[in-house]
Formats: sequence, structure tokens, C-alpha cells
Amino acid sequence: MSHDAPAGARLQAALHHHAIPVPMEEYVSSTMRAYVSTDAAPLILTNRPVPAPGPDEVLVRTRAASLNNADLTASGDGNIAGFEFAGEVVEVGSDAPAHLRGARVMGIAAGAFAEVVVAHHRHVVVMPEALPFDEAATLPTALATEHGALTLGSVGPATSVLVTAASSGLGLIGVQVAKALGAATVVATTRSPGKRPLLERVGADAIVVTSREDLAAGTRDATGGDGADVVLDHVGGDHLADALEAACDGGEVISVGRLGGARASIDLFVLARRHVRLRSVSYGVTPPSVLGDLFDALAPVVLPAVTDGRIRAIIDRSYDFDEAHAALERLASGQAEGKVVLHLG
Repeated sequence: MSHDAPAGARLQAALHHHAIPVPMEEYVSSTMRAYVSTDAAPLILTNRPVPAPGPDEVLVRTRAASLNNADLTASGDGNIAGFEFAGEVVEVGSDAPAHLRGARVMGIAAGAFAEVVVAHHRHVVVMPEALPFDEAATLPTALATEHGALTLGSVGPATSVLVTAASSGLGLIGVQVAKALGAATVVATTRSPGKRPLLERVGADAIVVTSREDLAAGTRDATGGDGADVVLDHVGGDHLADALEAACDGGEVISVGRLGGARASIDLFVLARRHVRLRSVSYGVTPPSVLGDLFDALAPVVLPAVTDGRIRAIIDRSYDFDEAHAALERLASGQAEGKVVLHLG
């Protein structure tokens, strides 16, 4: 079929030719429902043309999409919102691996809040077989980010790790990934005493409630007086100075999140006197080579840990696709214990 044909028609032809096990009735139209972000609101439901994958891309029938803090802000560009999803690959570009056709995948790509999403083939990873779509949709960003940061900090057996803002979506996975990598002690922080049971469930060895306790003192108490070998900081802002104080002599602080702001004031003498190394990472929708390498690195330890339950998706609530505004309100409330998900069936 000519590439001049409508995208929906090309997709139907591809499905028929390759006998992909996706119901044809789901693609009888050349349009799909999608949420776009405008100046008026972060999520407006509309119809958009079904996209076609480029040579290096795959087309995914979205089964679930996960909300993130970045989705709370209206962008004004009119593009499809969302970037984290799970679903079935229904079409594969000419230069993408053929084995992905029909695979159940989770991934990261702009435009995830839609019935169909296009992603670079290195921006998806095949899901563990028994993992439900709703759970899978919550994992790509957190697994890639937390594992990438923790391995940068050389976390392994006998190391101690401090995870700040551990009750956040990233933090909950960070605690579990640190344990899967063999960390001997994982200290988790939260501002809310009510989040303590949640952090205990995901395997934190010690919990510091920062609204009531000093972060550095609490971390030293939990690590035999030394402080943490690796600090995985999701807060940033003025809190970064406290994270530096919580590291052990010769420790590492990996700045991952900026919940408290992107600017920080720190005492450089703390770094020098205590030989602390400070690094900052930001992954997100990075170039395919970067995200692809992060996804590839999950295979030896992280994906097996997801398969056997040592790393579990933590879902606060799952909403139908038509309930996206309620899902966004739940995320914005700050009350969610875990991820908020859109379910597409």
C-alpha cells in the first residue's frame, strides 16, 4: 500500500498482513482519542489522526498510561500529553526489530495519553510476561531513572543508601531497586508520618520523617554513625544541603529530582571537608541511545526482580481513560500513595 494512503488504512493493512492478534474493529477509523495540552488546560480530550511509525519506530496500541508531575502543567503547545505507557506493538518500522511486532511493551514517548502512540524502538522494553498493563505503565521512567542513578553511585552489597522523598513515584521504586542491587541498608525519607507503613512495605530498613527529625542525624543513626554511602536525592532546592550532610565521608550524592526546586545553595566546604561527590542526572525523554542503554541495563537484575515480585509497581488508583481529569486531580492533591494510572482496556 502506498505511503500516501491514510495512516489508519496503512495500519489496518499491516495488521491484516502480519496477522497481529489485535482486534481489527479497534482500528476501523483513521482517528484516535487523545488528550492534548493547551494554554487553557493540561488535558483536553480530542480526536487526532492515527500516527504512522517512522523507520526506527514502533506503533503501540496503548493499554495503560501513567501520570507524572510534569503532566500537571498546561504546556500550551497543543501536542498530545503524557509520556509513559504500556501496550501492544501493532506496527513496526522498516528499521525497527521485527521481533517487537505483537510484543507487550512498556515505554517512554511523547504523546502517551492516546489510544495509539509512536515510540522509537529503543524507547520500549518488552514487559515481563505476567505483568499487568496498568502496573507496567508506571515503571519505565522510575526503573530507568532509579537504576541508572544507583548504578552511577556504585550501589551494591554492603552499601548504605538514602532515598529522599521516598514516598514519591520515583522514590518508591528507588527503595526497591536499591534492595534488589544488594544494598545492606536503605534509609527512606518522607514528610508525612502516615507514609511510614507504605515505605515499610516496599522494604525500607529505616525511615526518617523529615518534618519531625533532622535528616543527617536520622541517617547517621540508621547507618551506625557513618551516614549513607549513596544518597539518591529527589528533592533538590534548599534540601540538597541536608542531603550532602547525610552522606558519609567519601560518599556520593546523586541529584535525580527537583521537587523542592532546581536551584540550591550549598556549602562547598562540606564537599571538600568530607570528600563528598555530587552528581546530577536528568533522563526523561532522552535520545534513543541514552534511554536505550538505560533500558538494556535493566535486563540482568531489575527485570528479573520485577518478574519475581522483589520490585513491585505501587499504584494509588487506576482511572478509565475518560476520567483523566479526576486522575489529574488525584495526582495534584499530593495524597496519592503510589502512581496514578489511566486504563484504556
